[in-house]
Amino acid sequence: MKIGILGGGQVGQALWDTIHMEKENILNILGEPLEIKKVLVRDLSKKRDIPKDFLTNNPDEIIYDKEISLIVEVMGGEEPAHTYIKRALEEKKFVVTANKEVIALHGDELHKIARKKGVDIAFEASVGGGIPLIKTIKEAMAVDKVKEIWAIVNGTTNYILTKMEEELRDFEEVLREAQKLGYAEPDPSKDILGLDTKFKLAILSSFAYHTTIKPEEIYTEGIEKISLRDIQYAKELGYKIKLLAISKFYNGEIEVRVHPTMIPLSSPLSSVNGVYNAILLRAEKRGDVLLYGEGAGPYPTAMALLSDILEATHTILYSVPRYYSFAYLYPSKIKPSDEIYTRYYIRLWVKDQPGVLAQIAKILGENHISISSVIQKETSEKEGKAELVILTHKTYEKSMSKAIEEIKLLPILEEWGSLIRIEV
Repeated sequence: MKIGILGGGQVGQALWDTIHMEKENILNILGEPLEIKKVLVRDLSKKRDIPKDFLTNNPDEIIYDKEISLIVEVMGGEEPAHTYIKRALEEKKFVVTANKEVIALHGDELHKIARKKGVDIAFEASVGGGIPLIKTIKEAMAVDKVKEIWAIVNGTTNYILTKMEEELRDFEEVLREAQKLGYAEPDPSKDILGLDTKFKLAILSSFAYHTTIKPEEIYTEGIEKISLRDIQYAKELGYKIKLLAISKFYNGEIEVRVHPTMIPLSSPLSSVNGVYNAILLRAEKRGDVLLYGEGAGPYPTAMALLSDILEATHTILYSVPRYYSFAYLYPSKIKPSDEIYTRYYIRLWVKDQPGVLAQIAKILGENHISISSVIQKETSEKEGKAELVILTHKTYEKSMSKAIEEIKLLPILEEWGSLIRIEV
């Protein structure tokens, strides 16, 4: 059985290594060997552990090769990966990919092509690295209805927030360290702005609710504004701050959002630290299901790819079609982001004078927002300002947004701090 690989970077190299290390197990599972015929790379002169005879810089040598029945895409990015995957499916080749961006943006289109051509596209490695998320949702939970998803699915942001808390270091300093260690890209914007998490939530929600969720429909905030003071206050109040991917399906509406969130220390997600990922699925009949593991890394990703490769190859060899994809079946009704109903943490600097809290409380009250608790730190008379931390009871996003706009116009406001949602 011959396959081609599009991409010879870290994941492509790890997949090459894994297939060769596991050749005996693969032979026992499939009944015949799995052979990598060609690997697409951008630069043929770059030193690699893959023998040069197997390398090409021409995608057509893989996509249009009649001997290759399955293509694995590990290039990353939307283009040209999307174009290559589309061509491969149109050539009636099975496709396995780790590309979250392509699947989030074009999954419904690619599935239609695959069905029409009698092939399939698998992407277990696109979300959660080595954690078997997609198979759990689309197969094990195909009938049991998933009602909520609570997920930490970006190792870079989780590493940064963990280090900030444990070592009392600022965001920028920890980000530079993460880049140096290879946990963050030279351009980390997709991670820290929440875009990577948004793509992954779009995929998970599309499968969980059997519909099509587009990334642009997901309310998204990143962690770039989270300060060390917020981390410290969260700890003092019995919370941790995590970048959460949250989706809920109730009364025909789907709520999807990505943002920094304060969660109580009692939550199983609060103990997920460093580059690890975890996904809590709340199902109608099974109840809570927690999946945890390394969310990235070449070899965990390679193992997820190999799982899909073996399943697809078995289908090709023995003509056993397996269409467990229940995503993209129904239209979705997305709940407007201003109707989010949750608690909030507010931090701000105000003039240190009588009546300040009363002015803020008045605005919150007029917007139907009830205060749960207030913390005011002592400041020196020379500074002439005080730091307030306010926790609210549950309220609507639109009410909070209006209140914040009004608070920012108050003459007593010295400096705006943070607004973070609180979930339990």
